[in-house]
Amino acid sequence: MREVSVDVPSPLSGCLDHCEVECVRLCCGIDALSTDPALVAAWGRRVGPDAVAEARRQLAALVEVVRDRSHVVTSTFLNHRTHDDAARDELLDLLAELEAGLARRHRS
Repeated sequence: MREVSVDVPSPLSGCLDHCEVECVRLCCGIDALSTDPALVAAWGRRVGPDAVAEARRQLAALVEVVRDRSHVVTSTFLNHRTHDDAARDELLDLLAELEAGLARRHRS
């Protein structure tokens, strides 16, 4: 199966940097990230609605790539590789929780 490497552009990368509170991605990968709604909302308030809207577009594009099970997704930024279905589902769950937090912030 071929590998697809994904980058995480700004402002989405800034949101993920802000959510890196459990550990650091270099050590723990996506387990270092928290999707606590209050944390995501704090980032949204800091950057404003335009950046939140752009991050949501970037997130949707990332989800589309990760959902495609015809390839393995790797990300140096996230320190994650979808080597099996569990790893892919773990990433998709994180992205869905992040989207929910961004959508919630975007409505406020």
